[in-house]
Amino acid sequence: MNNRFYLRSSHGDLGSNIVWHRHEGCGYHTDLAQAHVYTLEEAQKEWNYGTCQPISADHVDALAVWKVDHQYISKATVLADGVDAYVLYQKGRFDGNDVYFMNLDALNSFTDFTKASVFTRHDAEIKTQNNSALIAIPHADADKVKRRVFESRLFDPRQMVQGAGLRVPDSVKKERRRVTDPKTRFNCPSCGRITWQNNPYDFMGCRNTDCDEWSVDA
Repeated sequence: MNNRFYLRSSHGDLGSNIVWHRHEGCGYHTDLAQAHVYTLEEAQKEWNYGTCQPISADHVDALAVWKVDHQYISKATVLADGVDAYVLYQKGRFDGNDVYFMNLDALNSFTDFTKASVFTRHDAEIKTQNNSALIAIPHADADKVKRRVFESRLFDPRQMVQGAGLRVPDSVKKERRRVTDPKTRFNCPSCGRITWQNNPYDFMGCRNTDCDEWSVDA
């Protein structure tokens, strides 16, 4: 059990990242540095009377990764004098708002900034000249705006919710148990009796044995 929780927004995620309630309820953000921290009591109260999911902050922090939002970096290659450390990202490809950085060792691209290969100015210039889908920017520019985020695929409610001391509200339990009836409701055109049937398009007959529309298959 711990006493630090973040509150997940019920409005949905941004790309693969969970969106959190910001400090003092001032909007929402994927940046964990901007997420409001709730005590166990506060988190339980929010969950009891709302639709937002509290999650253990300690567990989230342990699995957080650094990513870079494309809105805060150059959209074109920047090769600066005196700068010899660059990262390359894929033009026009995003996970939510986050860019994909090139990693030469893995011959792949990752949104995790810590996996980005660092290139010299000479190598960055050659790479971008040979491949118009790559953009090079100084490593320092990306490093300056990186932020910690938590990917929704890593969310483990058993460990990060119940295991952290939270109790599932009755309203949430009820919603989870709710099963949508796959059958379609019809009113018999003769007697008006309600009939539920698997065929959603054609009336298959009435269950009232005294009705002219009665059918043994209804």
